[in-house]
Amino acid sequence: MARTREGQLLTELYRRQQISLRATWMRDVVAFYRMWELKDPASYAAMERALIIVARDGGMQAAALAANYYEAFRAFEVPTARLISIPLAAPPPDEQIRAAIAATAKHGVLRGLQAGQPYEQAMANGLVEVSGAVTRLALNTGRETIQQGVKRDPEARGWSRVTSGDACAFCAMLASRGPVYKEDTVDFEAHDHCSCASEPFYSGSNWPPESMAYRELWEETGSLNSFRTELRNQRAGTAPGTGGSSKPDMGSTQK
Repeated sequence: MARTREGQLLTELYRRQQISLRATWMRDVVAFYRMWELKDPASYAAMERALIIVARDGGMQAAALAANYYEAFRAFEVPTARLISIPLAAPPPDEQIRAAIAATAKHGVLRGLQAGQPYEQAMANGLVEVSGAVTRLALNTGRETIQQGVKRDPEARGWSRVTSGDACAFCAMLASRGPVYKEDTVDFEAHDHCSCASEPFYSGSNWPPESMAYRELWEETGSLNSFRTELRNQRAGTAPGTGGSSKPDMGSTQK
């Protein structure tokens, strides 16, 4: 967690700005997805081209947002340090985006139809899948920008994962590990529809409070399945011994 109040506010603002960007991209994905008629290859190609632009341009937006956040955050957290510039990560390559669209839209719909789903349901499920993949690829460019900044920043020790108040079990488990130090080679792991962000970690920084709560719970459970179950129980207020615990809401879905 940031050492200054200003840094804490900037991190929360940045996380919310990420969500706002993702909502904009989602609207574009929905509009372009509706161009696709399953039996018309030309309409799929048109949708694919449009979604590649959404992911690529979105990645550039995410990178610029991340760099601006990093520089402002650093100015409050280490005000006496020498200024540095934060390099922007490159947006995802077209081939990576194309493969993600095929795996989620095309193959996702076909899997649904083969499983006996009605056409409308299979298409709706495909939209959920492809929107998650496209927005994840775009947001990952911002996450990579912060990771590159940490490696470039002589004052930074690493980065911390910042989750929402109801992070899914996977993200909560990763957050429970605490800061990732710059000497490590760990990348930021994000699933489709993930809204987690990363915060630079400096000497004297603390763990994000939700990460400490997740850490305690992980030590009590020790496996992802039991950890997931306990998160679900705590959100429902049925975990043994919680009785209206003041711990942050730790649900099973990521928003």
